[in-house]
Amino acid sequence: MKGSIAVGITALALTGNIAHADRGREEAQQMALHHFQATLENRYQHCMKAAKTTWDSDHCLALKRDSVNDAVEWMYQVKLAQAQIDLKYKRPAESDKVPEMLQQSQALWKQYTDAECQGLFEQYISGTIRTGISIDCQYRLAVQRLAVLQQW
Repeated sequence: MKGSIAVGITALALTGNIAHADRGREEAQQMALHHFQATLENRYQHCMKAAKTTWDSDHCLALKRDSVNDAVEWMYQVKLAQAQIDLKYKRPAESDKVPEMLQQSQALWKQYTDAECQGLFEQYISGTIRTGISIDCQYRLAVQRLAVLQQW
């Protein structure tokens, strides 16, 4: 990942690790996610300035989607590792089901995203916009997933 994207992902992870009792945790998470999205949007707009074809614009969308998907995968791995560490040093009030539930949640999210975005792709089967619609769907759902993963 390139510099500003990596910094954005790191900020997302750090805000996700603030103690639950800390004030401003949710605001910090939202700000980090907003900053990350703004960085991706700036890169997308820069890419679109050179786009001349539908394929070019789809490529720009795909770069944005791929960056957020990388962030989702990275955040998922961080949260899973933390859940496994927490399980190893489990306190009486902690559940031993969290790592398994996080894995299940991630798998179901991927299934949902595939079904939802493939459905939109099929809905626009006769148009050149269908790929862009599907990629944008994947991007939007990945941003939502990133916000949810911050809560784990």
